[in-house]
Amino acid sequence: MTNDEAARLDGERITLLLAERASAWGNPVLLETTGSTNDEVQALAVQGAPEGTCVVAEQQTAGRGRQGREWVSPTGAGLWSSTLVRAGDVPKERWGWLSLVAGLAVRDAIQSATGVKTMLKWPNDVVVEQAACGGSSGPAKLGGILSSVVDDDAIVVGIGINVAMKSAELPIPGATSVLLEGGACDREALLADLLMALQVRIGQWRRGDRVFADDYRHACLTIGRLVDVTMPDGHHLEGEVTGIDADGHLKVTDGEDVHTVTAGDVVHASI
Repeated sequence: MTNDEAARLDGERITLLLAERASAWGNPVLLETTGSTNDEVQALAVQGAPEGTCVVAEQQTAGRGRQGREWVSPTGAGLWSSTLVRAGDVPKERWGWLSLVAGLAVRDAIQSATGVKTMLKWPNDVVVEQAACGGSSGPAKLGGILSSVVDDDAIVVGIGINVAMKSAELPIPGATSVLLEGGACDREALLADLLMALQVRIGQWRRGDRVFADDYRHACLTIGRLVDVTMPDGHHLEGEVTGIDADGHLKVTDGEDVHTVTAGDVVHASI
């Protein structure tokens, strides 16, 4: 069976699963296809949609990753969603943590719904440390997060998880999927667990409960690694990651100085 022939997400089952979990959010909007779920939720945010508004698409035709990269999202092969966070009551200095907090929620949900154990690569990748599929010599990407600030109150958290992709369908050699890692490919359960995990982790972030920061540092493969960081202005920083600071930024030492990286494309130079 091809992904195009795979069963579509069952809205009634998702509603039941969320009710069983006592979700405080409304049911997600399920679309057959869209350009970008982030764009869909941004439009709803401007119209006053509440926190937890979520749009899920079977296929995105213009999905985006970080720095404008295309996010490959074929029909039925993954879980492509965006969720609205109303962040006006959270100090702006904590907003930088939101993508990292979302990564923790994705990790929580994948473990509970599929049985696949993952780690995190700063700032927005969910990875399998030793991939079973053999397509990568190091950590293989299973999912990613792209957060977009809409205004002083609204942030859209876009999440893509490779669920049922076969080897030939992977967008890059250093990727994997739940299927290839031997996990359970129950997308309804994964979505329900993801929305619940987001509620828990966003609650911690909103309250300033630092357990999420400790959990992130524990799960982050980037800490202690040699890295090559491409900064937003194009220049490179090479060094060792010494930690994540109180604002969620990467601390990198080049042997002489410690640099704070707030944004950048990080490549693990030593695995």
